[in-house]
Amino acid sequence: MPGQLLVEEPLPRVARLTISNPDKRGALDRPLLEGIVETLARIDARCVVLTGEGRAFCAGYDLGALMSEGYDDGDDLGGHPLQAALDAVEAYPYPVLAALNGYAIGGGLELAIACDLRIAADGIQLGMPPAKLGVVYNHGGINRFVTAIGAARTRELFLTGRRVDAATAERWGLVNELAAPEQLEDAALALAAEIAANAPLSLRGNKAAIRAVVAAAGALEPAIAAALDADRRAAFASEDLREGLRAFGEKRPPQWRGR
Repeated sequence: MPGQLLVEEPLPRVARLTISNPDKRGALDRPLLEGIVETLARIDARCVVLTGEGRAFCAGYDLGALMSEGYDDGDDLGGHPLQAALDAVEAYPYPVLAALNGYAIGGGLELAIACDLRIAADGIQLGMPPAKLGVVYNHGGINRFVTAIGAARTRELFLTGRRVDAATAERWGLVNELAAPEQLEDAALALAAEIAANAPLSLRGNKAAIRAVVAAAGALEPAIAAALDADRRAAFASEDLREGLRAFGEKRPPQWRGR
């Protein structure tokens, strides 16, 4: 069964979007990602809360879909629904708050980073596993992490593939605030209500200004961006990527060949 996006209005001017894919620990598939894009295009909330269901915020992109959609040709560069969802979150005119109820991994963590603020349940884990799968990550995605936590912590996150706990994530600046698990929903809604009560022109203008400043700082020369994209395409076409995905699904160490 595909995942679905649950949409509700728990408070005036506050929308809550819940990632619901319980059979796959909140993994992102096309229906979920397209639901995020479509929903953000039509709602008019002064603050959006993006959260998950059960024990997971989001386990990343659905690896079964990853293997079946022809990723070995690297055609996700710029056109994949994950990128469209990330763009929609960043482009939404009012603040988006990620309420991390459970672990946030891979594309799920990048979805959280694309939000303006993050509040996490104490005790959850966060991680970026591309090095353990054979993936070269999108440079735009890496820039989101560098902007949030700096280059040194981004290197630690991406090059080791380790998971970090919520307390470490707060110390790094990966999340803004912690809450006890049983208090996360109330804490997230209280913060969303505080944001939504502010001047709408200020919310829109300041979000747009911050986004523009961040984008300018992360701009790359076209030739450098093209070279990085070429590296990424090569990784998507590699034997190592297919081996990394198989090993992950089979819960065994991968046998890397470097090609």
